[in-house]
Amino acid sequence: MRVLNALLPYLALVSRRDDRGSHTTEFIIGITIVVGIATVVGAVLMDTFTGAAESIDLGLAK
Repeated sequence: MRVLNALLPYLALVSRRDDRGSHTTEFIIGITIVVGIATVVGAVLMDTFTGAAESIDLGLAK
């Protein structure tokens, strides 16, 4: 019984450690995914806008 009483605080600590930080980890993963998607969309839009802007005829002769 003495061994069990000595192990109970340790087991309680170990069981609480498993879930610690999971919310932060999920938040960071979500932010990383959003930033990655925004980067890809930004690159596609920049290419599209640059192509459209270069095709505008300003009437200037080269």
